[in-house]
Amino acid sequence: MKERCLSLFLSPPIKLNAHRWPLAASPRHEQPEATRLINLTQSETEILKKMKPKGRYNIAVAEKHDVRVAPSQDIDAFYALLKETGGRDQFGILPKVHYGAFLRELPGSFLLLAPLPASPQPIAGLLGVVWGTKGIYYYGASKYAERASMAPYALQWAAMRHRKAHGCRVYDLLGVAPPDADVNHPWHGVSMFKEKFGGEVLTYPPEQQIILRPTAYQLLRMKRRLLG
Repeated sequence: MKERCLSLFLSPPIKLNAHRWPLAASPRHEQPEATRLINLTQSETEILKKMKPKGRYNIAVAEKHDVRVAPSQDIDAFYALLKETGGRDQFGILPKVHYGAFLRELPGSFLLLAPLPASPQPIAGLLGVVWGTKGIYYYGASKYAERASMAPYALQWAAMRHRKAHGCRVYDLLGVAPPDADVNHPWHGVSMFKEKFGGEVLTYPPEQQIILRPTAYQLLRMKRRLLG
């Protein structure tokens, strides 16, 4: 209140109970409604066994193409892949400085790149972070021309193995459509991709908000509607 804040937006992992300030449903949608978690305390054999058959098959295809995954600091190569992927799949990407800061400044961040033996240039990349005992997948990108190599599957499997070897207990695929969503959900396609790796779906409560200054908040919303 001292900073003239009008409203607080809360994206909790569990349902919140209101005490002093009443909670209301948020009008915006910033965080994933659900995610898919892989249990890394299992053996690698058990993790693979619990994947969908197509997931295991595509990992094997990547191995047959000799896709090699290795840690990297080459954010330029990753950003080039990300620009291609964003243009192809029609989603917005942030300036390169954002991904560079993610990798340099965020404790526990990691970048994996996957080249083919015939070329040093990567055909796919994965940017993630470790939080406590959880490895979290944040950004992925790949070359469409090399889609037959199934490099994104090799990357996810390498990320799971890498995080497991470094003590993580969970791998979070960060963001899927909720279980009751239909095929028109904007995350339907990426959810189908992540489903192939098995795991369990965790659904989050909807975003909540606490309106601290109701009159000023409503006036601001009216102004934005008039100008928008």
